[in-house]
Amino acid sequence: MSLMKNQMSFVPSKLSVLAASSLLLTSLISNFAAAQVQNHPSQVLIKNVHVLGGEVSRDALHDVLIEGDKILAIGKKLKLKNKGQQIDGKGGYLTPGLIDAHVHLDGVPGYTAYDPKDEAMLQQAREQIPRSYSYFGFTTILDLTGESGFIANWNKNPMAPRALYCTPLSIPNGYPAIMMGKETQFKHPIAQAMLWDPAQAKTYPSDFKQEQHTPEYVVNLAQKVGSSCVKVFYETGFGPQKNLPVPTVEMIQAVVKEAHQRHMPVYLHGNSQAAYEFALKTGVDVLVHGLWHEEKGVDPQLNQARLQEMAVELKQAGIAVQPTIQVLSGELEETNPHFFDHPYVQHGMPASLVKWYQSEAGQFFKRMLAEQVVEPGASAEDTYLMMKKMYAKPLRSVQNMTANLHKAGATLQFGSDTPSGPFYTQFPGMNGRWEMDRWLEAGMSLEELFAALTQANAKALGLGDKIGRVAVGMQADLLLLKDNPLKTVQAYDQIDTVVLRGKPMARAQLSATRSK
Repeated sequence: MSLMKNQMSFVPSKLSVLAASSLLLTSLISNFAAAQVQNHPSQVLIKNVHVLGGEVSRDALHDVLIEGDKILAIGKKLKLKNKGQQIDGKGGYLTPGLIDAHVHLDGVPGYTAYDPKDEAMLQQAREQIPRSYSYFGFTTILDLTGESGFIANWNKNPMAPRALYCTPLSIPNGYPAIMMGKETQFKHPIAQAMLWDPAQAKTYPSDFKQEQHTPEYVVNLAQKVGSSCVKVFYETGFGPQKNLPVPTVEMIQAVVKEAHQRHMPVYLHGNSQAAYEFALKTGVDVLVHGLWHEEKGVDPQLNQARLQEMAVELKQAGIAVQPTIQVLSGELEETNPHFFDHPYVQHGMPASLVKWYQSEAGQFFKRMLAEQVVEPGASAEDTYLMMKKMYAKPLRSVQNMTANLHKAGATLQFGSDTPSGPFYTQFPGMNGRWEMDRWLEAGMSLEELFAALTQANAKALGLGDKIGRVAVGMQADLLLLKDNPLKTVQAYDQIDTVVLRGKPMARAQLSATRSK
């Protein structure tokens, strides 16, 4: 959920487009994968690199030998043991691939309707989206509201980062189920994992069986279909949907108990102080938003001291927080008249989609934002300045709470919420890159950012023995950079080669500007 969703009359749900997009993407990826898979060398040797995020000295140059999709050896003067591919790292920096632990893979960002004449453009976008994540260095991503068939087909694409997913557990008429409508919420696949809410027993259709919607049953179902985690929600509403029901503390405590017995983390959607209190009471593992609404449902005279206390309590409880600061910044940038001039755009977005975004149809959400605070006839520059003023307070709120958490030593988990709504400014890959900037602005160091993007996220996903480090036996998801990301964040803009599951790709292959 975002700041502007609190004031909007209509917001398309991320989940509502999944059924429509899944079939299209399934067909596209299957055909694309068949066309792209080639027999790459069984061994790849990357020579003369500084290894970061590994077990060898950062200062000395090393060689890294890859066999299949694993790192076989790290040392000096290594040689290929059979015919393979050799890459001269030229003294650059070899790092683990980056991990974004909060994305939504269904649909095309900013496109909420369907017009048959747009199909060619949409196909180009669906083909580029996996590449865009990889272009910006993300080799593993976590879809927090995923679906097994969609994810399985996504992972067939050799140019795509590996995707994992959470199963969302909602309650009737709560967020996000209510966004689909009172009747449709029970017909959507999300209803299979809907929790039974005794307070709404009469709301369920007659064919709903209570025993198939207990915490034990739905968490077990999530594990069976291949989910890595479950996601729950504390959201009281926004726009026309206000005073939404939320699950009880006891209900989510039961979910947490069942999930932890299966070694599955529980992620909580929540961005208010009340949601943070709920997290502390229920013992979830991760809060997946920063605190944007610091005065929602609380006494503003008392909450500043309480927020600092909560930061310490979250640290003590071992609850991680994803700041997702770029969510608010991305919304603001919808009104930036120079957004499409940014160099990330030409590499991340297909030209046909960029052209559509600038059309009357593609600017619909920008108009919705501006209409709320801007007088008719205001210039584009004036509109942007007014929106900056409106977003200043919530941005300060999330930055301040992030600083509180950082000072308290709480775990900050990297996740971008790409995209958080119908925003073209939160496009895959580039949105995660901008979230890095937001972390630094909030006071984190480059070392802390690097650890969060790699080793810490790998451990949080239960994959610390497979990804997140450059070490023998680890999966070869790697980045070759020209500059040191521990010295400058701009190093992430100078990726030379992306290695996905042992296959090296020049970054240019992943750009939207690549030759067809």
